[in-house]
Amino acid sequence: MSKYASGGEADRRGAPRVSTQRAGKLLCGAFAWDCIIRDVSDAGVRVQMLAGVAPPAKVQLVDLAAGLAHDVQLAWQKEREVGFRVLKTHDLRGLTHASARTAKNIWTASQARASAS
Repeated sequence: MSKYASGGEADRRGAPRVSTQRAGKLLCGAFAWDCIIRDVSDAGVRVQMLAGVAPPAKVQLVDLAAGLAHDVQLAWQKEREVGFRVLKTHDLRGLTHASARTAKNIWTASQARASAS
């Protein structure tokens, strides 16, 4: 049972989730918001927004540690915690589709900062 389910409710997720504490960025057009990726599964992801903003319904989530970008759709929001359904995943460690180019640039810059420290 999920720690978010009350009493007799079963966890409704279709795929097992993995808890994380990874840095992420939500991208929408020219905007980028910092977030913490709290858990992931094949079907969805839960993030904690670092700013008090409501993300748009469709965004791209960059997992800076994993080198992945997920095209995601808003499923739910409770204060600064947000759940998204994963629509498509892009591996940023190789050739990427044009739709993930900004995500790859952000991920590449984060890797350069990490190696310089």
